[in-house]
Amino acid sequence: MATLTLLASCGLSGSSFRIRGKFRDMQAGELYIYNLSSKNARLDTLTIQEGKFLYRGEADEVTPYMLVFPNGMEQVIFVGPATDVEYEATANDLKNYVVNGSEENQLMNQFRQETYTQNPSQMKVTARRFIKENPLSLVAIYLLDTYFVQDDEVTHAEVKELLKVLKAKQPDNHYLLDIDSKVTSAEHGEVGKILPDVSLMTRDKKMEKLWKQSADFNLVAFWALWMPNGYDFLWKLRQCAEKYGGNRLRIVGVSLDMERYRWEDAIRGDTLRHIDQYCDGFGFESKALKTLGVHDIPYYILTDKNHKVLETGNEVTKLEEMVKNHLEPKEKNE
Repeated sequence: MATLTLLASCGLSGSSFRIRGKFRDMQAGELYIYNLSSKNARLDTLTIQEGKFLYRGEADEVTPYMLVFPNGMEQVIFVGPATDVEYEATANDLKNYVVNGSEENQLMNQFRQETYTQNPSQMKVTARRFIKENPLSLVAIYLLDTYFVQDDEVTHAEVKELLKVLKAKQPDNHYLLDIDSKVTSAEHGEVGKILPDVSLMTRDKKMEKLWKQSADFNLVAFWALWMPNGYDFLWKLRQCAEKYGGNRLRIVGVSLDMERYRWEDAIRGDTLRHIDQYCDGFGFESKALKTLGVHDIPYYILTDKNHKVLETGNEVTKLEEMVKNHLEPKEKNE
């Protein structure tokens, strides 16, 4: 992982790009930045000095980068070859940030301004219109991913309809191809399907198969410490392990933390049996997550002993109740 600090300004050419950031009310701190396209997946640390940061990179096509804040909030910035992008925000109002320096960022500024006071349903309507009106833009692909692919309530038919619109205009875009692959793999985790086997990294950095062992029921839970309710989710997993763990229920925790040492510290004192913890440090770029079709956290999948998906969910408060409904006789739940 590279740490980037404020560097001297110079001209840009070829595939080089630069993001110059400024916070009006934050003098020092750290952020993370990564590329949404798996073609150039990499996580870097940004160091803020005197309210500013500078990030340099290479890009052979316009691509979205995500800024990640300590509270888990993410912001998108679009970069491309020979682009010089300026980012400005207020730490106390991160939702209202501005990025200048390219048409893509101007278009995304426009979308944020239009949806600033909208509710989720209204934002989805606006996003659908933006996609259809701007099918040649990267913003359209990003909105498809954010508002439709990552929303479990959106039907596959609607996602595929919008995918068709964009693939007709951008058939070779790597980011769009990643999303297309994600949509296809998401079908693996649908209720009634068999959850495929994948390789996961243990605490001592050894690779193990998800189905190295099984039980009457298997709970596969995806989480991260940087989630707002990350520790609550981990506690729920422990409660389920204490109450149901054993031959009847095997729990698998898959962390999306990109700093493994933080994850290791969080589970170091965990002596509970019947819960296996894994983390490879690649976050959403993990090959296992892509195979399983996981694109948001928290998220959990309950399977039977044959690994058929019985139920899925993403609400921490409903996790234990879901497990109880399947493992305890109905008369005990009434």
